[in-house]
Amino acid sequence: MMISVKGEDGKPILGFNQEFIDELIELGGEDLLICYQCGSCTAICPLSEVFNISFRKTIKYAQLGLEEKLLKDTTPWLCYACGECSDTCPRNAKPTNILAAIRRYLTIKYDWTGLSRALYFSKKAEVAGISILAALTGLIIYLFHGPMVLERVELETFAPIHIVEPAGIITLVVLAGFLLSNIYRMYKFIMSDAYPGVKIPLSMYIKEFIKIIPTHFLTQRLMNKCRERKSYWYTHLLIFYGYALAFILFAVVLRYTQTNLPFLFVDPVSIFGILSFIFLLIGSSLAIYGRIRKTQPIWSFSHSTDWMFITLLLLVSLTGLLTGIFRTINWPLPTYIIYSIHLMLVVPFLALEVPFAKWSHLAYRPFAIYFHRLRELTYELAPVKEARRELIAQPITGGGG
Repeated sequence: MMISVKGEDGKPILGFNQEFIDELIELGGEDLLICYQCGSCTAICPLSEVFNISFRKTIKYAQLGLEEKLLKDTTPWLCYACGECSDTCPRNAKPTNILAAIRRYLTIKYDWTGLSRALYFSKKAEVAGISILAALTGLIIYLFHGPMVLERVELETFAPIHIVEPAGIITLVVLAGFLLSNIYRMYKFIMSDAYPGVKIPLSMYIKEFIKIIPTHFLTQRLMNKCRERKSYWYTHLLIFYGYALAFILFAVVLRYTQTNLPFLFVDPVSIFGILSFIFLLIGSSLAIYGRIRKTQPIWSFSHSTDWMFITLLLLVSLTGLLTGIFRTINWPLPTYIIYSIHLMLVVPFLALEVPFAKWSHLAYRPFAIYFHRLRELTYELAPVKEARRELIAQPITGGGG
């Protein structure tokens, strides 16, 4: 519902989108209306100087229900949730949580399928999605698994590589398609605020992509600017690199890992697998502990999708590690059972998290930095000096405090 404030001529001069605000509050921005725009969040954050952005302005957009402004705004993604702004906020408005809620809302808006909205606004949809995908995976395993050799572990005989590998590749391609289409929608929203009529040369697109995406995707190094909470960065990296190693083992070298040979701890491939699951176990355990004890400002509020992510991640890690252990000690039946459970967890984790929920922020954040830079380039390349002065005087995503 839109509530408008009208002038003497009866025309609206200010509007409040109550439905939009209610949704942000439900997504974790419960202190949104406590903020009174002092700008301390912008002043305390070192990233506000790196990108010349204003968190105060973004929060004001949210308070006024200016959805179109937020869709064009990269600022929510340029926050790395270190929590210094929440520590110093004189109103205890928890800007960290407000910006996290806005990121959840933007994730919903980037997704064209409506699945993100269902996951973020309905716990029943979350449970149903996980249950259905797990059940379907279990049914497929039941119908198509190979012979169960019980004298010794023969994992590839039980789960033939000629079935598992193509199924995995098809799944990853489909999920990548969904995620890339959402990133394209993100690009369209953000670049709609670029300087009109300016075209960026393809060489600049490529140059900025190479300079920005690999660095920020692989290192998330701007988290290192958090002055007092570098442990949050380390936890993030443990989860990221644990997942990255698991992805390589599954998508690139599956035929060398899913064999009938024992899972030897001295084998280089198996060592990578062990490291992957250890990283994921430690990272997810730290995240779960932090959310239970609320040890970080970003963990002071946990949305149901946050719990879905770290719980599935922990279970995937445990079942993967147990599969390797059972293979090593040559327990055939437990190996086949736990591996089946592992796949029944992996499928909903990938299918729901990668394009539609928590995991997607690993892609959205570096691309937000990339699009932020592309939009700046349109002003730098503008043919008139006024445009360049405008970029300096009032940056695209907000000025000072």
